[in-house]
Amino acid sequence: MADDDLQLDSKDLLDIFGAGDGKDDSEDLSKTIGDLFSDDEGDGGSLSLEGIAEAPDLPEEAPAPPAAPEPELAEPDRKGMTEEEWRASPDYADFKRQVIERHLRKKAEDEAAKQAAEAKALEDAAREKEEEASKASEEAEKRKQELVDKYKAAKAATIANRAQAMISEQEHAEAAVAGAEADKEAKFKNYLADLKAKMGKGGLPPLAMKVPGAPAPSASASSLDLNVERCKQLAAMFEETREEMLRQVGEKIGKKSAQTMMKKTLAKVAKLHLDVLGRAAVNAKNELREDGALDVERLSRAFYALPADKRLPTLQKVMYELIEMRFIAVELGLGARTKGFVVGKALDALDKTFKKKAFDPAMVKWYQNEVIPSTALSEGEEDSY
Repeated sequence: MADDDLQLDSKDLLDIFGAGDGKDDSEDLSKTIGDLFSDDEGDGGSLSLEGIAEAPDLPEEAPAPPAAPEPELAEPDRKGMTEEEWRASPDYADFKRQVIERHLRKKAEDEAAKQAAEAKALEDAAREKEEEASKASEEAEKRKQELVDKYKAAKAATIANRAQAMISEQEHAEAAVAGAEADKEAKFKNYLADLKAKMGKGGLPPLAMKVPGAPAPSASASSLDLNVERCKQLAAMFEETREEMLRQVGEKIGKKSAQTMMKKTLAKVAKLHLDVLGRAAVNAKNELREDGALDVERLSRAFYALPADKRLPTLQKVMYELIEMRFIAVELGLGARTKGFVVGKALDALDKTFKKKAFDPAMVKWYQNEVIPSTALSEGEEDSY
């Protein structure tokens, strides 16, 4: 039927879309058609399947039964004909044709079976070859993974051995350093004990003690303005001096003994100048640090907090007295010659450090000439350490 032959009137559409009786047909039709294209589900949004059982699975198609073998052809009745008559008769010709067709058909079936067998054999051989190749690939992948695992294990063992060697080397180095420090400290303690014994017996020459104290600032230095930046640099220079002295003295008597000397000299001087050194000398627990270190930030703030007209002479006095007391401690403990050697190396290193850090040249000159003292505790003492 052609499309033009399909004619539906409004009643047919109403029947299709389920219009109810007693209602406006056009209104129901438009509403029903509108529901088909609306996203609102309403009553048609879901189906109640209560009591409806699931349909059973479709039955599998039974395999076709194998074809029955074709029966042998029986020679028809000759009806009393002789051999020559039989062979010349139409029945024999028909029988002969059937025999030939059966033979050709059987030959074709045998050939098809042979080809199918050959194809199956080829397919089986290909499948076996593919399985062998897959097995060989799996074996190769397994061997490769084993080699990778062995390499990773060997690499991890090598790294572990190297790390252990580095740790052992570090431990040996630390043990050697600790042993050297202990030897220095023991040697220094023995030296101090001998020194005390000699002093008790009066076996040492009289000490020519000079009155400690910073000299008055020179006229050229009185014009030096210690502004904020110079106060920061001066605090850094003062702490550099302590660190370098600690390094040089520690090489002679051991780090621990050198730290103790730095801490005790700071404690003595800090009590006299708490406004300058007090806050910078202590840690968060309000205790002196074990190496006598000063907080540079706090120290620079304390420097700048001093009145501008008293800043330079006050700082000169404070720093001079602390450095001088440390020089005296080194000379008292190690002798004048060792003190001169230690101070000489420390001042030479400080000069290089100040130039490297580009401190203000005018302030460096003032610090080296008028802050760092040249104190000798005794005259002509021989170094016995």
